[in-house]
Amino acid sequence: MQSIKTKIISYIRQHRKIPLQQNVATYGVCLVIATALWFLNALNKTYVTEISYPVKYTDFPKGKLLVSELPEEMTLEIKAHGFALLRYKISTAFQPIVFNVNSYSNGVIEKNDLLSFTVTTAEVKERINSQLNQDIELLNIKPESVTFEFSRFQTKTVPVIPQVTYTLKHQYILRKDITVTPDSLRIEGPASIVDTLRAIYTKPVKYTKLSKSVDKKIKLQDINGLQLDIKDARLQIEVERYTEARKTVPLGVKNLPDSLQIRLFPSSIDITFDVGLSNYDIVTDTSFVFEVDYDEIKNNPEKLPIHVAKRPHHIKDLLFTPVEVEYLIEKK
Repeated sequence: MQSIKTKIISYIRQHRKIPLQQNVATYGVCLVIATALWFLNALNKTYVTEISYPVKYTDFPKGKLLVSELPEEMTLEIKAHGFALLRYKISTAFQPIVFNVNSYSNGVIEKNDLLSFTVTTAEVKERINSQLNQDIELLNIKPESVTFEFSRFQTKTVPVIPQVTYTLKHQYILRKDITVTPDSLRIEGPASIVDTLRAIYTKPVKYTKLSKSVDKKIKLQDINGLQLDIKDARLQIEVERYTEARKTVPLGVKNLPDSLQIRLFPSSIDITFDVGLSNYDIVTDTSFVFEVDYDEIKNNPEKLPIHVAKRPHHIKDLLFTPVEVEYLIEKK
């Protein structure tokens, strides 16, 4: 290589009087020739390097679901001449080595719902080596082993729950509960996951100062290893303007013995609440139940606190007065 460079320099010195453009062209030709000779010399050397080799898995155990991550390719440490490596680089990729999983399932370990076994890559070394060019020597394979883990396959139906954070614009209220369609979903997956799963949640969404209803698709949260029939659901949030309503509701008594009767002072209370315009006529006195608890008399209080036992879902800012009442107990 050094002698070639010396000859090039000597040639240039001898032709200094040649026009500049011709000198540049001549030097370029010489440089190309020198580079080609260096490249051919490099290809003739032997190298140890690593290449990627694709892997394909077939024939999984029936009724089982793979829960471990398998390598998509192996790293082969090889020894070869530069020419052989070049042919590999410019040729089509190797045909993948096929793992017939069931054929390697000797030494299976079963624990709870999990089935596992390990295959050493040395077991497939000869198969890979046979697919390599004869000029390539296979030295080592990474990873040294592949572990297969399977779980019992199970199906189950669970509710779909929307994850929604929202605020409403002033003078607006929810017309009804936030809904998602479908409200339940059939799921399939490893028993270790399905057994502990109580619901499928949507991805979180947030709305501020809502004054218009929402009707849109929303993505479901991904759960590794789980197969879902659908990937999204329909979210509906209905809002409307509200107004203030007032009513008078009688008081009831809880846990009162049959041998006694109790008089309350007062026997009814006044309530106020905000309700959507579409529900104004639907909400009546019977939509509410307020009561006192006889069991609280054991401590001989002067007054009994009033508890809300029933109220409509779609009202807000419920207030009532009084919040406690005097009482008189009598025998029947």
